[in-house]
Amino acid sequence: MVAPLEIGSARAQPGKFVYGALDAIDLPSGGIDQFPVIIAQGNERGPVLWLTASIHGAEYTGIAVIHRLLTPELLTALHGTIIAIPTLNPAGLRTGQRSPYYLPGQDPNRLFPAPPARQFGSTDSAPASPLELAYRRLFDLIASTANYLIDLHNFSIGALPFAFRDPVYYRDNRDRAVAQRLQDTVGKMLNAFGHTVINEFVSSEFLKKNLHRSVSGATLNTARIPAFTVELGGYMTVDPVIVSAAVAGLRNVLRWAGMLPDSPEPITGIRLLTPGFPVRRMMHPYAPGSGIVEYFVKSGDAVTIGDEIARLTDIYGRPIGKNDGCVQTEYDGYVLGLSVGATCYQNDALLSLAVRDDSDLLLPYPA
Repeated sequence: MVAPLEIGSARAQPGKFVYGALDAIDLPSGGIDQFPVIIAQGNERGPVLWLTASIHGAEYTGIAVIHRLLTPELLTALHGTIIAIPTLNPAGLRTGQRSPYYLPGQDPNRLFPAPPARQFGSTDSAPASPLELAYRRLFDLIASTANYLIDLHNFSIGALPFAFRDPVYYRDNRDRAVAQRLQDTVGKMLNAFGHTVINEFVSSEFLKKNLHRSVSGATLNTARIPAFTVELGGYMTVDPVIVSAAVAGLRNVLRWAGMLPDSPEPITGIRLLTPGFPVRRMMHPYAPGSGIVEYFVKSGDAVTIGDEIARLTDIYGRPIGKNDGCVQTEYDGYVLGLSVGATCYQNDALLSLAVRDDSDLLLPYPA
């Protein structure tokens, strides 16, 4: 028999879908915000894959991917268990906002547990918010049950679908071997998923932006469980072509993990970047002033140093800055997505670029 798993009110049953909820936050008006839980457990033993989505409330595609993936046909063939949380931010989902209304201005995807504070030089002793405490309880369940985790997001305006690869940190030489095996496993998962792979920000920026406390960053570096983040195109919308490609990619990860028996299927309908070398994301270029933006590029376009990527004007149509308002890139790369719409403020990033990456993805913890 397959050992039972309990996540909140959901108790796994072999050969069945089970639905429940995990209590998250007590509300001052009464009632509780809850994380919805779906457990799909096969009749045969196997690994446990967690799928999480919608930690940013206006990012809906991951919910659709989970719904499309979890079919009766998949359950019949499944070896092991899928634990899915369709939204990690029910308040943000209700209002269509990135952050929950009870934590305005904060990124909920920076609240998962970090490695011991001394390794990051943290002196922050402020008490945790209720949402952070809820994520800690959820994280404990992930750490005690998961073999793998994939976190589903949307990226930016008109963005390509792709997967992020985080750095893995180690404490000493012995731990470095563990970290290397972990990074190798993540690489195999990403290969199976079959989407464009983008390395996250380089080490200093990764920590500065608290990405080690994201869902995948914490699962990888605190729980030491293979994990990555998937970006499923633009937010505030659901593209069925991107959904289909992501579902195919997830089924291929399940096949790689021994959780489905058949052969990998092709990833179709989406553009894949194949530069022939590793790339990482960069926010660039920045707006020289506040005004109206006209873009000359779109997602997937290759750009080279000196290319004009946009033109910036004031509300009267007069150019802002040099070169008749045209903004140039200082890097070679590929456009991942547009960072702003038709308007911008001074020093807003205009693009997300994928640029060549020669950095190491296996790094010592900071002193």
